[in-house]
Amino acid sequence: MPRRALPVGQQVHAVLVGEGQEAARGRAAELGQPDLFDRVQAVALEEPIPSFVHSALCAMSLPVRRPADETAPIIRQDGQYTLAITPRPVLQRIDGQQRMAVLGVPYGSLPRLVLIHIMTEAVRTRSRHIVLGSSFTDWMRRMGFRTVSYGPRGSATLIRQQLDRLLACEWTIRWDNETAAGEEEFAVKEVKLTNDYAGTNTRQGSFLREILLTQGFFEHLREHAVPLDENAIRQLRDSATALDLYTWLAYRLPRISKGRPALLSWSQVAVHFGNEGNNIRKFRQTIRDAWERHVSAVYPEARAEFDTASVRLHASPAPLQRRPICLVSVNATKAEDLRSLGTDPADKFLAALKRALGDAQAGAWLSDASMNTTGDGPVLLAGSRFKADWIRQQFSSQLALAASECGLPSVPAIGVRPQPAR
Repeated sequence: MPRRALPVGQQVHAVLVGEGQEAARGRAAELGQPDLFDRVQAVALEEPIPSFVHSALCAMSLPVRRPADETAPIIRQDGQYTLAITPRPVLQRIDGQQRMAVLGVPYGSLPRLVLIHIMTEAVRTRSRHIVLGSSFTDWMRRMGFRTVSYGPRGSATLIRQQLDRLLACEWTIRWDNETAAGEEEFAVKEVKLTNDYAGTNTRQGSFLREILLTQGFFEHLREHAVPLDENAIRQLRDSATALDLYTWLAYRLPRISKGRPALLSWSQVAVHFGNEGNNIRKFRQTIRDAWERHVSAVYPEARAEFDTASVRLHASPAPLQRRPICLVSVNATKAEDLRSLGTDPADKFLAALKRALGDAQAGAWLSDASMNTTGDGPVLLAGSRFKADWIRQQFSSQLALAASECGLPSVPAIGVRPQPAR
């Protein structure tokens, strides 16, 4: 059987890794998509930045565009699970009077970005209390918004409107199963993103929001958060379909058994993305285009085949498990060959910890870590505070095993590597 060609995004990535930037830029130009090189490079050369989203929103998405009936619930199904997002009436000041109004369901790329930001902050800070304001503007710029505009159609105003829609919705997750005896089992969990939020709307259209996630939603998110790469989100921010496809693959691919790919019909895929089976040919082309030109460029490890007849998904690493590529000359000696572990136990600790974690976890959390010795003993320096907290909380047994293997009397302290001055 002839070898299947890589999607164009992964083709450019392969050239970037093997031949360098100029060759990759040339390959993108040959493909007639020069912007593809910028998209690939923006992710491939950067250390992954952890972002998170609830697994239910990876498998079952919001509407891509404004629905004909904005007040109708969004209902999505994924196997045994059904997600319903229902807009509820909220008090709003209209013509100087407080009135109940239904804002409608959220749609498009903006509420997806808002949800990722809110959920990332909740996971990162381990707190239900989320503050949006001047930092939210900074986040918009980090997501790729070069300018933050106000007014009726300004970017800040549009995001505020979609945020208000999200906050007014209630979420119902239902699980159904049939036992071997033919009995039907079910479970229903009703949650709300928040029931306590406050804010300020200025005359210029800017805003501040303080959001307290409900305890139920927060606990459910902590159990079902899917890791994403913020660098990839930034490159996909303008396309709701590309964001949906990226988060869906980030959720599905790491959970597939090696050697047993998942085979889905286009009708099954359409259910995941909220397509009711209307115009499957157009839907299929939209998904394939998002995969070829967008998602494959920012998720180069993803192994998926989007044929005209079906979709085949293969086991793949999660987005945070990749390492940024290091561009060097062809004759350069590999960094691994130049690095000496030394004989000091503290020097050996990092290598022992990497072995204890395995290649995937070590690549995600220790790719930029180093060891340092202070007057109080050895210190493991992680690349960011987020990584330091994660290593300290999640890998206690592996830390203890590595310390014992290297003859250290106790586990080294976990710190943050100083950032170079800009």
